[in-house]
Amino acid sequence: MSRVLYTPRIQPDETLFSYVARCHWLWGDVSYTDTSLEWFGYEGGCLNQLLPSHIQDISCHSEYGIDYLLHNHTAYPLHVLYNARHEALKAAMCGAGDMNIANLSCSPQLAFGSLIQSNFCPECAKEDMTKIGIAYWHLSHQLWGVNACFKHGCELTSVPFNHRKYRLPRYFKSIQSVIPSDANAQQIEFAKHIVQLLRSNNIENVGQQYFKSLFHSRGLFTSQMHIRMSTVLERYNEVAEALCLPSVLNTRSIRRIVFEHDLSIHPLKPILLEFVVKGLREESAPPPIPAPKPLKMSETIESRAIALLQSYQFNVAEISRRLKVSHGYVKQLANRIGVKTTERKQIVTADIERQAIKMAIENVSCKDIAAKLGVSEPSITGVVQSVDGLSLWRQYLRMYEKRDAVRAILIEERKRRGLLNRSELKEHQGNALNWAYQYDKTWLDTTFPIQGNHANHSAKIWEKRDTSLFPKFKEFLKQQLETTNKLPSKYALDKAFGNHRWFTCNFTKLSRCKRMYDMVKFKITQSNEGKSE
Repeated sequence: MSRVLYTPRIQPDETLFSYVARCHWLWGDVSYTDTSLEWFGYEGGCLNQLLPSHIQDISCHSEYGIDYLLHNHTAYPLHVLYNARHEALKAAMCGAGDMNIANLSCSPQLAFGSLIQSNFCPECAKEDMTKIGIAYWHLSHQLWGVNACFKHGCELTSVPFNHRKYRLPRYFKSIQSVIPSDANAQQIEFAKHIVQLLRSNNIENVGQQYFKSLFHSRGLFTSQMHIRMSTVLERYNEVAEALCLPSVLNTRSIRRIVFEHDLSIHPLKPILLEFVVKGLREESAPPPIPAPKPLKMSETIESRAIALLQSYQFNVAEISRRLKVSHGYVKQLANRIGVKTTERKQIVTADIERQAIKMAIENVSCKDIAAKLGVSEPSITGVVQSVDGLSLWRQYLRMYEKRDAVRAILIEERKRRGLLNRSELKEHQGNALNWAYQYDKTWLDTTFPIQGNHANHSAKIWEKRDTSLFPKFKEFLKQQLETTNKLPSKYALDKAFGNHRWFTCNFTKLSRCKRMYDMVKFKITQSNEGKSE
């Protein structure tokens, strides 16, 4: 008769792994294989403390429904809050989809895992023993990032854990021998925060609107709706250090949580972000930028500036020029006394535009055009750039002007110093000579020809090298064919003759050696073909 028919009542905050392990202990089993066969129908059934599989099997063998077990004895409610794929996760947990559970729960997103450790509170364990005679695993102690008991405020004790061996805390340590130590305030508050979310009746996805309103209330948005990331990350680093957590949040994950819809993310990230932001008080929002204080100037300058502003006869630029102060000082003073300032701007009429284009075609500088027509230099620059090809034409003309100027300089230098070669010319007019060499080389070679014989003797050098190498090359080929019965590669030839890369890069210039090499290669090829036939 199956012993699964006699199952005890599941305890509050008990994990399903602990429930199966407690049944294993109550039935007096010594084999985990038999327990797995009784519950799941096969050996080596694997159960996770937070997101177990086989919930449908456990529901069938006990008096509890699937939804009751999911929402009261697993971490599934947290995924309902923050994971858009929670329905697929539920289906995987009801079956035997252990691998799918890991992917659907976004567990790979965490930089750490709790698969080989389980936690228990010594005080809770003592209460359990008083109540039912045995300590069991509490769900609230296994949650991600929780290192303290929210009820007793003490640090949790971690022990090794195997998903296929259904063991209770009593197996690892004597409960009475564990001395509890107090946890810090941040760890206790975080444990209360995540347990409150786990037990909340509101199973609707809080979504991005909740986080936006939370960030707004703490003043963590700029006027352009950008997150004040430095403030958030500074606070997060403090909290993570207090909770003894590795790096979980970064700028990308924070932006995803706040701005993206239907987010599939591990619940620890938004839960931790919510805890961090809630820890910031509303008054801790960045204070508004104070108005700039008026610049300290002498009373004489200030009184003269006020008189000029109130006369309404001069613009800001003119007052700034007369008093030798900045434009900003004049504008700030005008705002303080309530005088409106307007900059006078010359309007570029069609007639001014035509004259500007005509002068620009003649390569008159923009500064001279602006001075002559009485408009600003940027206005003339805009007119020139608005005409297709005009800027390129002006560059072309400036290039010719530069060419004529350089030619004049070099010719004048030759007249002044007589005949001189380029090296002497470079000492006196180096910049002009370099420009002519780069942009006007034909004229330079004609006017200042290169003196001396600069004929290229490269062919003669290679011919001489080929003649001197040939006897050694021939002897080396003969030696290689006798010892290895193979023709050496060009790389091997280079290595044998000093690594000058003569044979790999310039073999054609060594004509005699190349003919010898090709002839031997041809004979070897013919010999191999004859043997194959």
